[in-house]
Amino acid sequence: MLIEVGILSVVLARSPERWCEEGQSVFHSDSNCPCLVINPSNAAHLDLIPGADIESALAKDLACVPEISHVLIESAEQNLLVWIAVDNPTREVRERVFLKELALIEGFPEVDFDFNIVRSSPEPRQIASNAKAIYSRKE
Repeated sequence: MLIEVGILSVVLARSPERWCEEGQSVFHSDSNCPCLVINPSNAAHLDLIPGADIESALAKDLACVPEISHVLIESAEQNLLVWIAVDNPTREVRERVFLKELALIEGFPEVDFDFNIVRSSPEPRQIASNAKAIYSRKE
């Protein structure tokens, strides 16, 4: 962990004027996630921090919500359809999922997302038969 913090400090200390204007944040982290997730606030202009591909970003970011059992994706008519299967879609859980969705929309402005929150099913194929499962929670 000490090495990661040191590398992150060096990257952030190096010419921050390239990434943001005064008063803007360079990155934000999600402290509600058991894993460390750092989302660049201005990802389109960062060339020093390697970006995650869309599938990895969706899987890793949404996996931080423990109530999510599956995430499936499918391309359709220039949209990326995303099904998020949730065990118990209470208001609190849906709000946490919405925040993740907003962060992904901001992080990938070139992608037209179509997010759908659905009730969990034991088998991902029952949610969307032609979709690709990119995340399934380990029981």
